[in-house]
Amino acid sequence: MSGDDLEFAPYLQSPVGAAIPHTATNLEPDLAPTFTLTGPRDRRLPVQGRGLRMLGPEGVVGLDTRHILRVEPVPGSTDVEPNYLPFVEFDLPELPWLFTPARAADGRLRPWLQLIVVEAAGHAVQPGNPLPFVDVEIGLLPPLDEAWQWAHIQRPAGQRGPMISRLLCPRRLQGGLDYLACLVPSFQGGVTAGLTGGFAEIDQPGDAWPFPGREVFRLPVYHSWGFRTGEEGDFEQLATAVVPLRPEEAGLLGGRTVDVTRPWLHGDPLASGDPAAGRQTITVQGVLTLFDPPPGTVTQAALDDFRSRVAAHIDRGTETELAPPLYGGHPVVARTVEPDAAGWLAELNLDPEYRIAAALGADWVRENQEFLMARAWDQLGAVREANRKLQETLFCTAVSDSLYRRHLQTLSPGELMAVAAPVGDRVRTDSGLPLRTEVAVSPAPTAIADSAYHRLLRRRGPLARRASLDGDSLARRTLTGALLPPLAVPLVTRPGTSPTVEVAAGDAFAERVDGALHSAATRHTTGMLRTMAAVAPAALANGFTDQAGAITALLAPTIGRMAGGPEGFAADSMTADDLLMSEQLFDAGTVEPLVGDLTGTTESLPDGFGMTLSAPFTVLAGQESMTDDPGSQLLQYGVPIDPDAYRDRLIGALDPTVLLAARLEDRITVTGESLVALPEQISDPVMVCPDFPAAMALAIKESEPDWFLPGIAAVPDDRAVLLKANGPFIAAFMVGANDELNREMRWREYPTDLRGSPFTHFWPRPDGLADIPPVHGWAPDGALGSHLALDANDLDVLLIRGRLVHRYPGMIVAAVPPAAVQDPLLAPDTWAAPVMVLPVDSRTCAYAFQLPPGQDIHDWWIVLAENGRRLRFGYDTAPGTGAGMKTWDDLNWERVLVGAFASLGRLPADPPASEQEHPRTDGRSWNSADVARVTLQRPFRLLRTARSLMGEAP
Repeated sequence: MSGDDLEFAPYLQSPVGAAIPHTATNLEPDLAPTFTLTGPRDRRLPVQGRGLRMLGPEGVVGLDTRHILRVEPVPGSTDVEPNYLPFVEFDLPELPWLFTPARAADGRLRPWLQLIVVEAAGHAVQPGNPLPFVDVEIGLLPPLDEAWQWAHIQRPAGQRGPMISRLLCPRRLQGGLDYLACLVPSFQGGVTAGLTGGFAEIDQPGDAWPFPGREVFRLPVYHSWGFRTGEEGDFEQLATAVVPLRPEEAGLLGGRTVDVTRPWLHGDPLASGDPAAGRQTITVQGVLTLFDPPPGTVTQAALDDFRSRVAAHIDRGTETELAPPLYGGHPVVARTVEPDAAGWLAELNLDPEYRIAAALGADWVRENQEFLMARAWDQLGAVREANRKLQETLFCTAVSDSLYRRHLQTLSPGELMAVAAPVGDRVRTDSGLPLRTEVAVSPAPTAIADSAYHRLLRRRGPLARRASLDGDSLARRTLTGALLPPLAVPLVTRPGTSPTVEVAAGDAFAERVDGALHSAATRHTTGMLRTMAAVAPAALANGFTDQAGAITALLAPTIGRMAGGPEGFAADSMTADDLLMSEQLFDAGTVEPLVGDLTGTTESLPDGFGMTLSAPFTVLAGQESMTDDPGSQLLQYGVPIDPDAYRDRLIGALDPTVLLAARLEDRITVTGESLVALPEQISDPVMVCPDFPAAMALAIKESEPDWFLPGIAAVPDDRAVLLKANGPFIAAFMVGANDELNREMRWREYPTDLRGSPFTHFWPRPDGLADIPPVHGWAPDGALGSHLALDANDLDVLLIRGRLVHRYPGMIVAAVPPAAVQDPLLAPDTWAAPVMVLPVDSRTCAYAFQLPPGQDIHDWWIVLAENGRRLRFGYDTAPGTGAGMKTWDDLNWERVLVGAFASLGRLPADPPASEQEHPRTDGRSWNSADVARVTLQRPFRLLRTARSLMGEAP
């Protein structure tokens, strides 16, 4: 909150206090009230009252702390800026002057209580009655004749309220000390009342201190708290002290030097190609790196030799021979890598710098493997139960398949129908019809699909022996139509319209008869449609393709109208399966309006229909079989079934492998979440991958801080440097961590196929989005680091180390585009806030920025701004700048310090030019509102070019 948002007033006194006739604080506050009596005929009589005594500080024996809104510094806080003034705020705006025994003079009024601050060592608050007390040396007590400066009223600018009052302590604090802040009375009457009780007679009214001959004063304490100061330096001083790394210091962040002259302990050194070459070293960068890191001394020939050797070692790896790991090989199903190969897999495994990064990720997983595996098992959840059911199903399938092959596949058609009869309504062959329905639309009697029929005619049963019946032969003959019943009823008869009944008005009986006739016609038509819907797929399954097509073509227009189409379906637009699926439309409500149309359609069958559709209530002429022309008699006797083909279809329908797999699929739902790929078959074990959304940047920062930013511990205080994210290092670290955890999960029999990516988050992004896609989906020809999502490779990172971060961890850091700098106000809505803030340690913090595409951080500006939520009063610690001040922000302790306390009892001799024309000081005395206005510490912000933070010329 800036000073322009606030207004200050020097005091607020009640009407009683303002009626005190004198301005001296060492006199008794006597009042002589005057009032006027008004009588008849508007007669007025002034009356002068007798002297009254105002209640002063001597009547106060305590202060309700609920009236205290806030104290600064916060009680118990440490590292407090010594250049700021402690203060206390009250909710009652008149409270500091409520018991002052005088009225104001020249806009100045002393408060009746005072805030003092003393060293905690040697100054303890001791219990007393009625108030606790503290003994304070006179040199630690502020001058009371200047107490009016440090009490004022505050309210929002341009508003009437809310108003609060505030007391400041003008003492200059020292750094690194424990302090005790106490609210004490500033008049002798308040001291006496707080130590002995209220309403005591005061021998000499006046100030609480000083007294001649006394060096230590015992003062009652209304309220107290403690705090500790830190080193000198407020935000302005510490922010301006931050400088870029010097050239000789930049080398500290140049990476870690690794000697690769002899990579294998007992192996030959790398072939450098230059006999005079010395040690072969590489410079390994960390998570963050300089924009222009220093190179190593390794030659290209040595790197080529390293690539060849590592590739050969990886290639020799077998199940029994130990070899260097191929990081990322399992996700992309690769076991080797060629020395001259391109792409991220070769770059990761054949470059020593990135193998080091991958090994760091693997090491971190090994150090935390117990914790990680415990969390992984917790995430497994229902997958364990699903895989248990899969194993049960596989076992049941093996047992059932053996029984199926030995006992079912050897049965004849008749025996197989006897076995399947109990489930005749559920077993469906490839015709789509249940066993019982397919038998019902065949020439065989329906009872052949019942268990009772087969029990009656079972082999070697009483009836079979007496009648010399062969059940299998009987089944074959009836299914094929070679044996027909003597008086057969047609399977399907065409519908007929109900006779018309003339219903006279009020003839209830005739209405019931007419309704019954219509219902009978509708039921008959519905039954015809259901039967023909079953006959068509049965005919198709048994080789009567033309007849199945003729039936669907006949009924297609009617089915289309039932489905809501005004013209119906085209004759060739339906199949037998479509007709069977349309059976759900056949109810009385949809069939009744179409009975007439169906009657006309079936009475005049189209040419080429090839089947006879009998009239209702017809009995077929007796014949022994339908073998002469079975296709024309399908709608009369049924669809002949080939027993052997039907047996094969029924055996396929009873296959336990298919049935158990279908049951398993119904019990287990496999989704794509946490899966690398869905199982190819439902019986395959479910392979999953746990998800660890924790930011791996925090893991490497805590476990290996030197790899987060090599050399960070050696950077001096008060330094800033602009860095960039090291995308290849990040990608290599993530692949190494994922690869090692997959190996550990396989070792512990976790259901995984080694292709998953448990770690996909590197940066602690507030939005929680992943930084890398799953490794198995990386393009094989892409460069290492090019697969990072959300431009995690393009982060620009500002690193600040020193006292500023330690004291102000919540400061505002932002990037400002060049165009916005031209605005004198530097509007905050043009700033680019960091996408994340990453504390490295208590004195170091990294601020990561994601600039718009095409923008270069070198052209931008960096702003460091103080968080303005805290309202503070005080003075700068920087030395004076000369005879004059440009603004009140230049006011420092050197200008105001008198002894151990600040003093602003008058307008300074060298005020800023703007103050000389300030309307609030024109023609009146300097007061506490002016003191508050110039003492208020406004939020500070510093603007610097990004180039300057990199050590370049702006």
